[in-house]
Amino acid sequence: MKKAVLLDVSAIMYRAFYGNLNFRTKNEPTGAVYGFVNTLLSIINQLEPDYIGAAFDVKRSTLKRTEMYKEYKAQRESAPEDLVAQIPRIEELLDCFGIKKFKIDGYEADDVLGSLAKELGAKDINSYIITGDKDLSQILDGHVNIALLGKGDGGGLKILSTEEDVIEQLGVKPNMIPDLFGLIGDSSDGIPGVRKIGSKKAIPMLQKYENLEGIYENIDSLTELPGIGKSLVNNLIEDKELAFISRDLATIEIMHLDLKENELEYKKDNKKLLNLFKTLEFKSLIKKMGLENEEQEKVDPQLVQTISQPNNGMQLGLFSFQGTPEVLEEKGFDVLNGTKIKEKLNSSDVISIFLGEKGVAVSLKNKDYYIPLDNDEDKKYFQEILNSNAKFISYGFKNFLRKGYSIKNMEFDSMLAYHLLTSQTREEVEVMLKNVLDEEIEKYSEVFGKTKIHEVSLEEYGKFLVKRSRGILVAYPELMKELEVNNLYEVLKETEMPLIRVLADMEIEGIKISPEYFSKYSLELEEKLEQLTKKIYEDAQGEFNINSPKQLGEVLFINLNIPPIKKTKTGFSTDGEVLEKLAEQGYEIAKYILEFRKLSKLKSTYVDPLPKMVDQNNRLHTTFNQTGTATGRLSSSDPNLQNIPVRTEDGMKIRAGFIAKEGSVLLGIDYSQIELRVLAEISQDENLIEAYSENQDLHSLTARKIFDLREDETVTREQRDAAKTVNFSIIYGKTAFGLSQELKISPKEASEYITRYFEQYPSVKHLEKEIIMYAEEHGYVETYFKRKRIIEGINSKNRVIKSQAERMAVNTVIQGTAAEVLKKVMINLYNFLKDKNDIYMLLQVHDELIFEVEKDKVLKYKEEIEKIMRESIKFSKVKLEVNSSIGNSWAETK
Repeated sequence: MKKAVLLDVSAIMYRAFYGNLNFRTKNEPTGAVYGFVNTLLSIINQLEPDYIGAAFDVKRSTLKRTEMYKEYKAQRESAPEDLVAQIPRIEELLDCFGIKKFKIDGYEADDVLGSLAKELGAKDINSYIITGDKDLSQILDGHVNIALLGKGDGGGLKILSTEEDVIEQLGVKPNMIPDLFGLIGDSSDGIPGVRKIGSKKAIPMLQKYENLEGIYENIDSLTELPGIGKSLVNNLIEDKELAFISRDLATIEIMHLDLKENELEYKKDNKKLLNLFKTLEFKSLIKKMGLENEEQEKVDPQLVQTISQPNNGMQLGLFSFQGTPEVLEEKGFDVLNGTKIKEKLNSSDVISIFLGEKGVAVSLKNKDYYIPLDNDEDKKYFQEILNSNAKFISYGFKNFLRKGYSIKNMEFDSMLAYHLLTSQTREEVEVMLKNVLDEEIEKYSEVFGKTKIHEVSLEEYGKFLVKRSRGILVAYPELMKELEVNNLYEVLKETEMPLIRVLADMEIEGIKISPEYFSKYSLELEEKLEQLTKKIYEDAQGEFNINSPKQLGEVLFINLNIPPIKKTKTGFSTDGEVLEKLAEQGYEIAKYILEFRKLSKLKSTYVDPLPKMVDQNNRLHTTFNQTGTATGRLSSSDPNLQNIPVRTEDGMKIRAGFIAKEGSVLLGIDYSQIELRVLAEISQDENLIEAYSENQDLHSLTARKIFDLREDETVTREQRDAAKTVNFSIIYGKTAFGLSQELKISPKEASEYITRYFEQYPSVKHLEKEIIMYAEEHGYVETYFKRKRIIEGINSKNRVIKSQAERMAVNTVIQGTAAEVLKKVMINLYNFLKDKNDIYMLLQVHDELIFEVEKDKVLKYKEEIEKIMRESIKFSKVKLEVNSSIGNSWAETK
């Protein structure tokens, strides 16, 4: 019997888009197309269809269902712009495969797919509908199968072919599915259903009475069913009309399409596919589908030599293994014609190394090795290799340094290079290799599933790991070329590469905490939370789960009858913004819940976990991430110390638990208003420069302007605080509305503040316009030190997206420059301190550095460090100033 595959284009392309978000050429996004091709090839390979058809959705405004119910799909967000941009390419792809496209005004893709399947069934052709929508199961019959994307083993297709398959998936027979949605609705499609009826209540009703008619005929008997109370019956009665409308909305409409014989036959055009894939830079797909035979590509001869070297049965550029890498099982194992690796190396060699959980992969020009590193002998042998004069490249050198290895020549970290080129944050090596080499490298879970690392053989793990070291070696010249073309090599060499050792040493040293202090503070928070819980229950007139947004919404807006602020698809919103507004309106319960959430978060995020993360000396070792932010600022994780509240009582209490070791103190030094000083230097605004050169209080100066104060009038603390917020809001690109929310004033007042600010500092406004124009023309912005960041959406026609991109552009130039000042200073400080054993740099948090210093040396070092921090970076018009404090705890250094 012949087979047809029917494609739900929207379902496939959405899934492909979100699975390949960062795929793009220099001219266009490509992830949805790439994922679509792979899905299509997989389907053809698995199902071997004789026919293929593809159904597209149409504009909501044309749908017949919106005439039936105006709210149908009204809540759906517009498709992301990058996805919309790829739809013509997906249509072009389908044309290359000769697949007929269906798009019928008034009808959804589901209707088209159902109609096609039924007509094919009448011709004795089996159909497989490829979709993500279980609703389509309602048309399942002997000739119609539903293939659900991503629901099968290993994320493949889950095929529903029988009534039992559907019952297992949805709990009801296929013909009951419209009735099911008549009861439960579908918030994603705007189908209302009946209030407070979900699957657990609806399925037993349908199992007993089969459809809506049966349920309403037996409405008086429903309370006999488990969990069905009078209130639900009342909802059913009141929402009866909506129930039947919902069923109609959820019912697939079968049309007569007059499908001609063999109309869905398909045949791919390899020349068209080759041209399309070349445009989209799908090199691996060209190889995978054998399209290079259509027209030989011109390849750099040097690259051919690099990727065609024999490698023990492995094709270097394609990562397809027929053999096994050398495994160095013990010290002295002879390789490379009886010579150890290190004896074969010289200063001109570039060697790629990649560290795994139980060993390291080493790739030379024409050989790959795997060293297990499961004993001291192996580790010593590997360290000897690292001591050679060869140039080493890797993806994440800091991993080696944290493990105690030293590397003589760290030449190139491709993780940092890729980050500089793409502005992407914390990408895995497989993503880098895919985007640089267009090579698919399977992740651990895809190769070994849930097999634990110690159960994987050395041979198999070696194969797995050397794919990465080989890929890093092959990607190296491409990344180098791109860095040089984009003038980013200097940023890598002068800032990011030297910073690796700085951060590694800081992480290894760690900072001491007092577990006793945190234990005591935890009990204190527990008591406060118990008191708050009692107050909340009293105001709520009963107990409920405070951490459940749904229950909280019912308490506030149904039980207490408070007018709701906003709703979401799932009910009443109880987010922080809503609670803040309720608190402003005088609802005490909202204040208690805000305080409850704040203290709960402190307790669960810091106070309880931190003592469990220390080493035997009660020292905490965070990880500093060089690729954690798009602006270039460092981030920290495990634990994240940069998110501890700044300059609040709670933040100070947490910092008080970070202490100096015996005989030492903590020295905290931070830059004074570094981002505003950067703004003054880059904008060259005369008033800003004058304020800093004369050591005026910038916030008071701004306050005088925005509040229109006379010279003899005193600036109040409240006015200065408001002006400080305005000063920093300009850097962060806050809108008048955003500023009004923060200052709790009207948007009109906030707008006036911003206008007066720019009157005071006119060159800042000019700078913002210049940055935005540059971003619109080039697609990226540059910091003072020439670091780049790609600005997505800067030329978007969507005003919201464009405004966000504009704020991002301005913020990146200022904040990114300030971040690089800190990095350069940290490198200089490291070089000054690295051979000393009476002082250690421990933490970097935004513009603040924390040192641990022997008590009797602290004043001397304080003076020397301040000098380095002032003089490391010399701007043309603005001097950098620092503040410093000494204390026994981090809190005392503020």
